[in-house]
Amino acid sequence: MSEFDEKEEYITMAHPSGGKGNTFRTKHSFQQAYTHVGAKGIKFTSTTGEQISATQGIARDGLTKTIVFVGQNSRHGSACAACWGNRVDCNKSRIGQCAEALDKSF
Repeated sequence: MSEFDEKEEYITMAHPSGGKGNTFRTKHSFQQAYTHVGAKGIKFTSTTGEQISATQGIARDGLTKTIVFVGQNSRHGSACAACWGNRVDCNKSRIGQCAEALDKSF
């Protein structure tokens, strides 16, 4: 069983409240990135050189679209429209190395 077989574990995040910390200038909107990730997900290399899998997810509120970042050894966090462009997501997880690399990958 792969880490993605138990998908429910990877698709939820708390209700978004906006990101924190430093920001980066995005080339694409959150919706463009979400569409790029697609229903099947994608793989890319983070800014720190780690292989990352990104999948589409949904927040616990059942409404908010998210992009879930899973690295080689752990889940890094999730981005939603409220925290897209921030290096720290709504749940205080550090996602900048994933989100920035995803944004530059297309």
